[in-house]
Amino acid sequence: MEQFEHQVNAPTEPVNETDTLIASLDLNEVSLPENVKPLGKRAARLRRVDVGPKGKVPIHGHFNRPAILLVVEGEYIEYNSKFEQPRRFKKGDFLVEHGDITHWGENPSETEPVVIYAFDLYDDGEECPNGAC
Repeated sequence: MEQFEHQVNAPTEPVNETDTLIASLDLNEVSLPENVKPLGKRAARLRRVDVGPKGKVPIHGHFNRPAILLVVEGEYIEYNSKFEQPRRFKKGDFLVEHGDITHWGENPSETEPVVIYAFDLYDDGEECPNGAC
């Protein structure tokens, strides 16, 4: 394989770099409904979700869309079907979502936005060729 000039003296060890695991989702723990695309046939997406002051994220589930969310800015309140009390998340906190939950959330601030990075394993809804994936 041809090696480009900029690869000749590439570092082989980290230099002033930190790699921190924020969250992980054990795919062996994710159970999906019947007749949906298996995890290997999905798109891995990274999205930015902005929730303005007093904004709300509508109720939804993750039966078919496992996800990890990271709060990047602001404070977010989640109302989850598995927890009796609302949960508060602030900058640096993360949520792992999959299985039989439904939840919604809100930004309680009247002035500050909430920014969330959401990574999910998305099923685009298209059928697999000949009904088999």
